[in-house]
Parts: sequence; C-alpha cells; structure tokens
Amino acid sequence: MKKGIKFKLLIIFVLIFILIVMNSIWSIMNFDRLSNSIDDIMQANYKSVVAAQNMIVSLERQDSAELTYMFTTDKKAENIFLENQQSFFKWFSRAEDNITEEGEEATLDKINTLYTSYINKFSILIQINNNKGPKESRIYYYNEILPNFESLKNECRNLQNLNQEAMLDRKNTAHNVAQKATYSTLIISIITIIVGLSLAFYFANKIVSPIYELIIKTKKIAQGDYSKQLDISGNDEIAELSQEFNSMTEKLKYYEQLNVLKLMKEKQKSDAIVESINDGIIVTDEENRILLVNKAAEKALDIREKDALNRHFLEVIKEESIFEIINKSKNNSDIQYYKTYFDTTIKTTEKSKHYRINVEPIISKNEEHIGMVTLMQDITNLKEVDQMKSDFISTVSHEFRTPLTSIIMASGILLDEIAGYINEDQKELLRAIKEDGDRLKNLVSDLLDLSKIESGKIDMDFQVCNIKSILEYAVKPFDITARNKNITLKIEVEDNLNKVKADFNKISWVLTNLIGNALRYTSRDGNGKIEINAKETGNKILVSVQDNGKGIPEEYQQKIFEKFIQVKNEDDEIKGSTGLGLAISKEIINAHGGDIWVKSKLREGSVFYFTLNLERQ
Repeated sequence: MKKGIKFKLLIIFVLIFILIVMNSIWSIMNFDRLSNSIDDIMQANYKSVVAAQNMIVSLERQDSAELTYMFTTDKKAENIFLENQQSFFKWFSRAEDNITEEGEEATLDKINTLYTSYINKFSILIQINNNKGPKESRIYYYNEILPNFESLKNECRNLQNLNQEAMLDRKNTAHNVAQKATYSTLIISIITIIVGLSLAFYFANKIVSPIYELIIKTKKIAQGDYSKQLDISGNDEIAELSQEFNSMTEKLKYYEQLNVLKLMKEKQKSDAIVESINDGIIVTDEENRILLVNKAAEKALDIREKDALNRHFLEVIKEESIFEIINKSKNNSDIQYYKTYFDTTIKTTEKSKHYRINVEPIISKNEEHIGMVTLMQDITNLKEVDQMKSDFISTVSHEFRTPLTSIIMASGILLDEIAGYINEDQKELLRAIKEDGDRLKNLVSDLLDLSKIESGKIDMDFQVCNIKSILEYAVKPFDITARNKNITLKIEVEDNLNKVKADFNKISWVLTNLIGNALRYTSRDGNGKIEINAKETGNKILVSVQDNGKGIPEEYQQKIFEKFIQVKNEDDEIKGSTGLGLAISKEIINAHGGDIWVKSKLREGSVFYFTLNLERQ
C-alpha cells in the first residue's frame, strides 16, 4: 500500500509536469513570434522615422539661420546653417541605409534633389545680400527659397508618415500574434488546471482527510492537551505517522509533568534573586504595563506589587520623570543618541531621596523588543557627599578670591616698578607669580560658576533665540586663530530651523568652550577641519561640534564631563586648563532641559553633541 501511494503520486506529478512543459513550450514559441514582430518594427521603420524627424529639425534650424542672416547680418548665422547642413546629411545617410518600404527610395531621391537646390539657393542668397543689399535678398528668399523649404519639409514628413504607417501595420500583425498566443495559452492552461484539480480531488479523501485530523489534534496538543490520540488504521504512511504521533503525545505528557516542577523551582529561584537585590526593580511590557516590582521598589515608591501588576505605569506610579525616560529609551530610534541613566528625586513620607534610574530594553532571541527593566539605585548618600564637596569648594573658592586678587595686584605693581627698581631675575620670578595667580583666579572663577549652576543660584536669561545667530556669535572670535593654525572652521545649519528657548550668552559660552577644545586638539598640517552643525530632531535642536583631531581615548569618554577631568596627549601632557569647562557646559545644558555627550575615535576625531528645546508654539 505504501508503494501504491508513492506510485500514484509519482504518476500525478509526471502528468502535471508534462502538461506544464507543453504549456511552457507553446508559450515560448508564441512569445518568440511576438518578439520577432516587435524587432521587425524597431529595425525596419523606427530608424527611418527618427532620421526624418531629425532632418526636419535640421531644416528648421537652417531656415532660422537664413532669417537671422537676412535681418540681423549676424555672421554666426552662416556657421549655424553649415553645421545643420552636416547634421541633415548625417540623418539623410541613415535613412538611405534603412530603405524598407515601397516608395521610400523615390521619396529620398526627391529630398536629395530638393535639398541640393536649397543649399545652392542659400549661396545665391548670400551673394544677393552682399551685392544688392538685404531688401533684394529678402525678396529672393520669399520667392525662391521659402517654397523650396516647404516642399523639402513636406517630403521629409512624407518619409516619416510612410514609415509610421508601416509601423502601424506591423503593430497590428504583432497584436494578432499576441491575441492568438493568448487564446491558445489560455486553453492549454485551463486543461492543465482541470486535470490537476481532478487528480488533487481524487487523492483528497485518501491523504488530506487524515492530515486534517492530525492538524486539529496537533493544535490541541500545542494548547497543552496531551490526551489526544489519532484513530487511523492501516499500514500506509499515514497510519505509520499516526502511530508515531500517538507515541509522541505520551512522551510529551510525561515531559510536561517534569517541566512543570522544574519551572516552578526556577521561578522560585528567580523571585528570590530579584527580591534579594537592594536596588529597586520595575519590569514593564511594550504597553507600559507593570509585570514585576521587587520589595526595594515597593518601599521606594510606596506601592504594593499585587496592586500594581498588569496596570499602566502612570496609573500606579506617579513619577512622570521615570516614565519619560522609559519611553525615551524604548523609542530611541527617533533621536540620534541613547541616554542610559538619569538622576531624580522622589519624595516619601520620611524625606526626599535621590535615585539614579537605569533603563534597559528586554530583547528576545528573535531581536524583538518585548519590555523594559528599570533599575532604581539609591544615591542619596552620594548626593549628600557631593553637595558637601560642592559647598566646601564654593567656600574655599570665595576665600581664595581675595588673597589671589591681592597677589596679582601686588605682582603687577612690582613689575611696573612703582615700588622701586627690580632687576631682570626678580621680574622673571614676578611674572611667574602673576601667571600662576591668573591661572588660580580662572580656576576659582570656574569653581564658583560651577557651584552656582549646581545649586541653581545662577540666573538663566531664557529668551527665544535663532540657533544660527548663536553659532555665528560663538564662532566669530576663533576665525583668526583658525586661520593662523591653518584649520578650516565652518558652520552648517539647516534652512528654516525653528527657534529655541535658551540663554544666548550661556549657550554661546558652551559653544566657545567646545570650539576652543577642538582647536586645541586639531592638527595644524593643513588638513585640520572643524564643523559646527545644527538640525531639528524630534522636538529638539541637535547641535554638534566635529573635528578631525587626535580623538579622545575610550577610558576618558564616559567621565570627560566630570569635574577636574583632563585628557592627556600622546606625550602624557595636559593641554587644557582647569578641567572644569565640560563640567560647566554639562550643567548649563542640563539647566536648559537638554543633554550633552561625545562620540570619538582615536586619530579620527571627536564629535560633541548637545540638545536644546524648541520654542513651544
């Protein structure tokens, strides 16, 4: 019986294959005839039509040249006439090489005769114009040349029409070939379909019905019902498949019992690990519904997991700042950067606590985004220590300012010899004192500015600004320096950018700091280049400062915006000043509700990015 099913299936496939081959051969023959008909049209007439059209164009240009010659005495007109004469002969030769229709040769002879006369008459026209003047030449043109031109043009049109009509005849022939091919192919295709369907229906009850039953019961098994069995008797392939299927269901039933116990143990283990973590953990799905909240998160947010499960994040947790970063991380393809964490403050019944929020996507094995994991790290103690450090630095900086001013003034007075004569060695020492004093004064000023920004005491003069104006203002002081260093400095700004809400002077300071750093680390070999760009992305303006300098080592890129971080060059030297410029820039941008970050590769250059909010319409 097994051989019977295989043999019948083989016969069906052979018959269907033969019918398909016959249908294909017949179709190929008809398409070949149709292709030959189309080729005949293109080879026989198309070239002649194109030649006739181009001869008419050349004639019209020659006629325009004659009129120009008569009415303006422009000497270039004669050259134009001769150029188009060559063009006419070129296309006339192509028409002669492609004579395919009856009467075409006679028409070409007429064209040749008329054109020879036309050229001779143009020579006569030149003589008349030179000897008797423009008036006589115009009379000659209208009486002799114009009728010749019209006759010649009509003959060219006759040549064109003759070939176009022949193309129409061949087109009709091709249409008839295509129509016959369509009908015959359709008939053979219908026969093939009828025979194939008949054979398919014949074997449907023998093969498809048991398979359909197998599909239904397989779906039940997929849903977890391992009690289903197939009741198919016999000794063919289907019966053998049924026996194997029944054996499989028995084994699946046994494995299910083992897996349930194993999964329960694994779940208990995972729950124990999550609950043992001191940091808060929140797991949400693609719809922002809460799937898991551990004990630490429950305590931090004053919620209970059993009340939060399967509910929307904002329905349970009223912290929009956390929800915003979850959405931003989930939809990071809308902007050109991805922020891995941010700091926030959560008020509880006891006191306000500071948390660092880390958000990571959950990616399946098929690389599908299936949810988000939010980690809440309690950094309250770190914040307090950082605040104490900032307060200490601010206090010390205030205390330093007065004695530093006195030192700088005193060294300046001594250098000016107001207090008496000093020798060159003493002057050198005083200059060193003054330079170091100025450096310390700059450091103190930066520290005070940073302390004010961090504490929120510095005033921000927010106004509606044109980003292009800010860029041009910030770049202008560096034009001479860039030229002296042989570095190209340019601005690229998209047209019609919306305006931003920003403090003009503070953002200019940030750009000045970034451009100054780029100039400091860019080569002077003539290939140095710095580009400042601005464009809209989402609901923000993205500004970038790009150079092709030495780049930033990877170990510095994550901490370059921290205080007192300075990048060393290849000679283990520091080119910067206080190491506070980028830290202050970060605080200014954050105060504007934006972000700042860097991308860099050694020996390829760096790109510093920051974002600003658009003006709300």
